[in-house]
Amino acid sequence: MHLEHLIYSIAIAIIAGGIYLKYANKDYSWIIIVSAYAPDLDLFLDTLLGKFGIALLIHGKPITHGDFHNLAVMLLFAVIIALLLQSFKIRFRDSFIFAFIGFGAHLVEDALVYNPAYAFFWPISDQKYGIGLFDYSRDFYGIADPEVLIIGLITVMVLVSIRMKYEGNEWITNMVVPNYLVLFSVKIRNQTHLWIDQLSHECKIIGTELKLIN
Repeated sequence: MHLEHLIYSIAIAIIAGGIYLKYANKDYSWIIIVSAYAPDLDLFLDTLLGKFGIALLIHGKPITHGDFHNLAVMLLFAVIIALLLQSFKIRFRDSFIFAFIGFGAHLVEDALVYNPAYAFFWPISDQKYGIGLFDYSRDFYGIADPEVLIIGLITVMVLVSIRMKYEGNEWITNMVVPNYLVLFSVKIRNQTHLWIDQLSHECKIIGTELKLIN
């Protein structure tokens, strides 16, 4: 799956965000969307690390596609994201939950279309699992299976309509541009204006002093 991961992650984000907002009065569903392709980092991480002379081995072999598609990496990813987002005043628990869901959504999506898929329960088990509900084939410009993609798009549209009916459209803005990013950008802008004003004031003082000297 390629494009479908984004579409289905949006659908899951809509559901998870709505539920979390109702019970915790917070919605960090954008984390789910950002995490949509996290497991696929194993596609190029070995090459990237190799450029720095770093060799990371799993099962005694270089990293290959599928090595990150498991419970252990999912937990590690959620912890790392939760720790990083604490600097943005997002509680560890909140970001951990959404990062965990986002990473897990990718694994569930793969399990639905592949059989067998990956060893999802590693390191508990090396057994590969999958459901394979679809005869998956990337016939849509090489980036998606048309049937899987259409089902995902319809699901997103239905969920958007339902959530808009009960919550309006403010939640959509938060998914695209999280509120804390808006506040952060406002703080940066205000601080920049303050620096400019201070610099302008100091320049005027220096100019006045030079005139007095002359």
